[in-house]
Amino acid sequence: MGLFVKAEGPSGRAKIHSDDSKHALGLVHYLRTIGYEAWIEDTNGNEIDEKALKMVSRSRHEDAPSS
Repeated sequence: MGLFVKAEGPSGRAKIHSDDSKHALGLVHYLRTIGYEAWIEDTNGNEIDEKALKMVSRSRHEDAPSS
C-alpha cells in the first residue's frame, strides 16, 4: 500500500512516501511533536483514517509468523 505523509509547519511543507503503515504513523506522530500539522493520504490524495490504519497495522503484526 502506498501512502504519503503530508505536513505543513514552521519551515514549510513536507511530503514523504512510505509503503509501511507503521512507519507512516510514526512519521505523523513525530511531525506533530515538532509543531507540524500532519496527515496521511493514499496515492489518490484521499486522507486516511489513522485509527483504522492503526488497527490494520496491529492485525497484520498479530498475523505475522513469529520467529
